[in-house]
Amino acid sequence: MSVRRLLFWAHLIVGITVGLGVAYMAATGTILAFQTQIVHFAERGIKPSVPSPGEVCAVPSAILISAQAQSGQAATAVQLFSDPGVPAQVTLQGDATLLVDGCTGKVLGPGASRLRIFFNSVRDLHRWVALSRGQHEGLRYVKDAANLGFFFLLLSGLILWFPRRWRAANLKSAFTFRRNLAGRAREWNLHNIAGFWLAVPLLIISATGSIMAYGWANGLLYQAAGTPLPTAPAERPMQHGSLSDLTLLDPLIARAKLQDARWYSLSLRMPGEKDKNVTFSIDDGKGGRPQERAQLVLSLKNAKVVRWEPFGSQPRGRQWRLYARYLHTGEFFGATGQLIALIAALAALLLVWTGFSLALRRLAAWRKRTVKVEQKVALEMV
Repeated sequence: MSVRRLLFWAHLIVGITVGLGVAYMAATGTILAFQTQIVHFAERGIKPSVPSPGEVCAVPSAILISAQAQSGQAATAVQLFSDPGVPAQVTLQGDATLLVDGCTGKVLGPGASRLRIFFNSVRDLHRWVALSRGQHEGLRYVKDAANLGFFFLLLSGLILWFPRRWRAANLKSAFTFRRNLAGRAREWNLHNIAGFWLAVPLLIISATGSIMAYGWANGLLYQAAGTPLPTAPAERPMQHGSLSDLTLLDPLIARAKLQDARWYSLSLRMPGEKDKNVTFSIDDGKGGRPQERAQLVLSLKNAKVVRWEPFGSQPRGRQWRLYARYLHTGEFFGATGQLIALIAALAALLLVWTGFSLALRRLAAWRKRTVKVEQKVALEMV
């Protein structure tokens, strides 16, 4: 058996083994592709009042106090925006969200809270196979292994795609969609063109997914960057939303705004009573570009800077890790990148469908040949 034949059978067996896992990741990834834009569109009618010149806005703690008073739930996180036309977002226990006027502190409503919860659930399914608020480690391992198998399928598929003879007719059948085909020939054509044209984005999505899923893959990234792998911080129980005096956050938020004059959004998770520091995420853009993000840690006691980490000051390995995160979703290249990621996810579904169909057709043909051979042998024995 030739090497090409061995590679084909390996491609077929791995494809049958991991196909459903690939379809699962592609389906959930398709739903998440334009999550931010969909939520913004659903909330397009909710606008804060425009502050009049010289109007003094309420302190940030008023936003949290209003949200907690109306919902009867403790806030777990808050995100503020420098644009007065964008409402502040207060996350409550249970992942519900309230939109609040960032200047007056008036609660504007839940917005598309159910839609946000839906996307959060799909995100948890995509990342951790988290069902009913619990992570299923066994299923997550299967999903991550399917992603590795998909990476092999993409590489082996590209090798198998190369025609034995470089003729114009062979290349045309592999490059272009042919409408006049049916059955196996049509599926073969779709399988080839989807695998070829979307190979690069699919390889990037699969590789970055493995970096986020496996410690050894993340370690290889840091090693390639020439950066020592950071030690994981000790885990401690989360106490989000347990801070009783919310006014303690006002000087910290004011200090965080001064730290980066170009800030567009500023977010923090609510500290607990025993926490000494508060961590802020500051973004100079509208998300998706790690170069515009920074992390600021302030002392809860006196608002002094404990740590300031803009993107440029972080180790190269950490920078590459952040690049991987946003390359995976396509957000690094904005809406164009997200569209390419969406098309790639749909192409992965097409590859699974055509791959399974071709495998079933091959099985049916093999059984048909076997029956014919058995009938021929039986006739010869008569």
